[in-house]
Formats: sequence, C-alpha cells, structure tokens
Amino acid sequence: MTPNPSKYLSFLGLTLLLAGVSGAGDLADVKAKGKLVMLTFPAVDDPFVAVDVEAMRTSGLKLVDMRDPAAFHGVDVDLVKGFAESLGVKLEMRPLTGGYGDLLPALLASKGDLAASRLTITPKRKETADFSAPYYIQFAVAAVPKNSKLSSVADLKGKRVAVMKGSSQLEFLNLLNVNPDIRLTSYNLESYTAALEGQVDYALMDSRAAVGEPVSAQFPELKVGVRVNPAGQAVMLRKGSDLKAPLDAYIEGLRASGELEKLLAKYGQGTVPAKK
Repeated sequence: MTPNPSKYLSFLGLTLLLAGVSGAGDLADVKAKGKLVMLTFPAVDDPFVAVDVEAMRTSGLKLVDMRDPAAFHGVDVDLVKGFAESLGVKLEMRPLTGGYGDLLPALLASKGDLAASRLTITPKRKETADFSAPYYIQFAVAAVPKNSKLSSVADLKGKRVAVMKGSSQLEFLNLLNVNPDIRLTSYNLESYTAALEGQVDYALMDSRAAVGEPVSAQFPELKVGVRVNPAGQAVMLRKGSDLKAPLDAYIEGLRASGELEKLLAKYGQGTVPAKK
C-alpha cells in the first residue's frame, strides 16, 4: 500500500511556497534527474526495509546493485516511494551492506538523496544530519529471556549485551553509564539469538511493547525487561536539505488523513490491526 500522493499535492505546494524553496538544492537536483535515491540497510525479514530474496535471485544481481523498489518492501519503502511520487519522480533504491553506520557517510558523500532504514533520531546524528518529522515512536529496550530478572537500568550494570554496530542503540547504551560487556552484531537477528541462547544477558533492541511483553512479533521469545530510552524514527537528510519541508508536509498529510497509521498497521507496526 503506497499512500496516494494526490491528496497531499496542494498541501505540499503551499508548504514549499511558505518555506520559500528556490530552484537550487537537493529538490531541484531530484526533479532534474527524475528520481529520488534512497540509501538503506535492508534485511531479509524486516517490517521497515526488507529485500525480496527471490527477486534478487531472479535478477542475478548482488544486493548492492539492486535499484528497483519493487524488490523491496516495508514501511520506509512505501513511505519514501509515496513521497517520490508526490514530487513527480521515481524512487531508486541504493542498498548498503556494511551496517547502519555506513548510511550517514554515504549520505554526506551524496551517494543518495536521503536515508531511510528504521533510523532513530539521536543527538549525535543530529550534529551532522537533518531528520524529517518522526513517523514512528518506540523505545530502545533491554530485551531479555522470559526468565530474566533484569528490570531496571541499575540491573544492567556490568552485564553482557548484544547491540548492532552503527545503530542508535549503541549511542543510547553509551549514555547509560552501565559499563557493559559489549558484543557487536550486524543484524537484530544476531542480537536476538545471542540473548536467547545465553551468550549475553540482554540485547538492546527497538520496541513499542510494554515491560514484560514480547519485544515484537518478529522476536517473540524475548520480553522487554527495561525501557531504556524513547526514540523517534524518521528519514535522514543532509543538513539544510530543501527536501525536508516537502517531506515533513507529506508525512503530516499522511498522519492527518489516517494513512500513516494504516501504513504502519500493514506491516504490523500500528495500533490498527493489519488485514489478514
């Protein structure tokens, strides 16, 4: 379900007029080349950006060479595709495989127009990048086995933790001052498995679940032991990018119409039940 962009064109036009957007900058470049390039770090089974493995196999391309958005799915893919359509251009994917930490350097090097990959707004990232209005609010949580007694930030002191390298969780962990024994992983699944098999005491993950509930439908065997930090997810842009005003307007248009919640629900992330 890609949100219908036609509903928001007038809203976008008004916002651009009020913002005084000129012909220069990222927006003009996107329109000139007729495409919006989205940097991302996809996974095989992720509700925000997932790659279709069969499509990759059929195309004979390596992941880094895949450009067609039809071979990807998830909240971020649908949202940015709808935004591209609202600008009258096509979406082109630019997947990276090194981890979340590669997205900001690639964006600053102009290898894409924006980055969307379940990215959390953090103080450190905001020093060098801009973010859209958040479209999803969750928590960084200590995900623990169901029999774990960890229930407060103090309980995390000195414990073994699995956390993805380059992720926002690592930044939040460093702010806790709990001196953990850190095990860096490349994917959420690795962190999940490490906690489930007792290789670490907890995995730092993102979740909307309450304390004591399963972390997510994707990772049901771990529960939320501690809510560490609230975090908003958004699209990342270069500092001062004039894509921010129309993107914010597009997201707010989706929110006001109820389409944003429907989009989240489609991938099991909203409060509206997803259709079977």
